[in-house]
Amino acid sequence: MKPLPPVKPISLARHGIDRDHLSRGQDGDLHELWASGAKPVFEHRGSLLVAAGGLFISDVDMVPDEQTEIYLGRDAEGTRYIGVSLDDVGRSEIDTSLATSRARDATDLLTAPGEGIDSAEPVWLPLRQLAESLDDVQVSLACEIVGLGNWHRAHQFSPRTGNPTQTNLGGWVRTDPDNGSEHFPRTDPAVIVLIINTDEDGIERVLLGNNAAWEADRFSPLAGFVEPGETLEHAVIREVFEEAHVEVANPQYLGSQPWPFPCSLMLGFSAEAPSLEFAADEAEIATLTWFTREELRAAIERGTVRAPGVVSIAGQLLYSWLDNV
Repeated sequence: MKPLPPVKPISLARHGIDRDHLSRGQDGDLHELWASGAKPVFEHRGSLLVAAGGLFISDVDMVPDEQTEIYLGRDAEGTRYIGVSLDDVGRSEIDTSLATSRARDATDLLTAPGEGIDSAEPVWLPLRQLAESLDDVQVSLACEIVGLGNWHRAHQFSPRTGNPTQTNLGGWVRTDPDNGSEHFPRTDPAVIVLIINTDEDGIERVLLGNNAAWEADRFSPLAGFVEPGETLEHAVIREVFEEAHVEVANPQYLGSQPWPFPCSLMLGFSAEAPSLEFAADEAEIATLTWFTREELRAAIERGTVRAPGVVSIAGQLLYSWLDNV
């Protein structure tokens, strides 16, 4: 097999923010950061408030009370950003405020930009839909606030005592007020594997799977979570065998990507398969198919196979292989 190049940091893997951890403070009070001119970025259940081609950036006056606030860092110009993860009440307040402003100073909808991220009026859109449209700074902010917002919503109580926890360290820690135990954001590592077989004529094939929960024409590299006590390389070997009953060798790390849906870090690998024999587990993976480069390109062009897009590292790995001739 011809070695694959490292995956370039595109899409959600781009980075443009100094997380500036020393400014997070020792408690949940972000008053000084707000006073310094920090700008809010709004998130609600994985969706972000956007307008005019990017994240909607306003002032502290628009932030509802009693919301989860997280210091996200600063950009190269020194502007600081605070992520505001809204509950349903907070989302309602923001929407009401925007509707009131719109009624007071209406935009001419005949000449205003159309829809989606380019809408002249702020709209809520999921991160997956925005990833390719945001610049490096804004995609960094978006990944942070979506991932941390998911964590805060799921970890409001101490796993030790069941007590409600309080935000601390600029929103990066939750603390049990009774026993002082600290609880930090979790990141679940998951491997995603480009499985390659090379025949005696040097022709390469890639093994792609159709998840049992997907439409029948959707295919992707195999993936799975890293389990306690194993290396990334062993996770590659184990996951591929569990899902496809293929014994792979020589796992090679190619790159990573945050995947805050809700809290994963995707770790991309290639691995070599000595034979074309496989058996889908039929629980998680419904079907498996080997493709040469020509077969896969033709199937994508015909529309008989839907491959992952480059918003995910799955698509980045796959297209890297297609172009690696």
